[in-house]
Amino acid sequence: MEIDVFLKSIKKRRSLVAGIILGAFILVATVTFVQPLKYSVKSRLLIAQNLSGADPYTVSKSNQYLSNLFSQVVYSSSFFNLTTSAGFNIDTSYFGNDYKSQMKVWKKTVEARSVGDTGIMEIYIYHPNTYQAQQIALAVNQTLISKSFNYQKGGDQVSVSVIDQPLTSTFPVKPNLALNFVAALVLGVVTAMLYIYFFPLKTKRPRTVAAPTPIYQKLPDNNYSRNPYPTAPINLPTTDNTEYSEQVIPQGNMGNILR
Repeated sequence: MEIDVFLKSIKKRRSLVAGIILGAFILVATVTFVQPLKYSVKSRLLIAQNLSGADPYTVSKSNQYLSNLFSQVVYSSSFFNLTTSAGFNIDTSYFGNDYKSQMKVWKKTVEARSVGDTGIMEIYIYHPNTYQAQQIALAVNQTLISKSFNYQKGGDQVSVSVIDQPLTSTFPVKPNLALNFVAALVLGVVTAMLYIYFFPLKTKRPRTVAAPTPIYQKLPDNNYSRNPYPTAPINLPTTDNTEYSEQVIPQGNMGNILR
C-alpha cells in the first residue's frame, strides 16, 4: 500500500483508530488497577571494611564485593526471618503463611542495588501501606547493620552505616502509571496502523447499467409501399388538335407535368 493511500485510509477511518486506542487504554488501565498500588521507601547504606595496611584499590574492591554480596543476601529466606524478627511492627500476614508465598512476596517487596565500586547499597521497599513500608525499611537496615557478620567473614572489620534515612515516595510508584499509559498509547496506535494496513477498505465498483432493448415499430401499411408514385390524371391532352399555333399550357399538378 502506497503511503499516500495509507494516510488517506487513516483519515477516512479515524473513528476506528480512536476506538482501538481507547480500547488499548481501557485494557491497560484494567490490568494496572487490578493490582494494588505500592509506595516506595528508599534508603542508602555505606559498607566499609577496615583493612590495615591495604592500598585504596584493594579496599575499594573489597567494599564492592561486600555490597554486591549483601544486595543478594537480602532476598534470602534467612534474611527475611531476621528482618521480620528484628522487633519492628511488621505485619507478617502480608507475606502469607507458607514458605513459597513468603519468598514470592518478599522478593517483590525488597530491592537492593550496589552502586558501582563505591561500597554503597540502595535499598527499596515497595508496599501498599506507607507505614508498613517504613517499618520494613528500618528493619532491613537494622539487620544489615547488626547481623551482617552472618554473611561475611570480616567480623568487626566490616561496618555498615546508614547514610540516607528511609524516604517514602509521595505517590505510588508501582505499577508505573505514566509508563503504562504511554505503552497503551503506543500499543493502540501500532494496532490501529496494522489493522488498516492488512484490512484496507474495499473500493466499490460502479454498477453497470444494461443497455435498453431497442423497440422496433411497424411502419404503417399505406399505398406508398405498393405504388410509391401517384398516377397521372386522365384529363391531360395527349395530342395537339388545336387549330391555332398557340402553345398549349398543360394542366395538372407539377408532378404530372414533370412526368
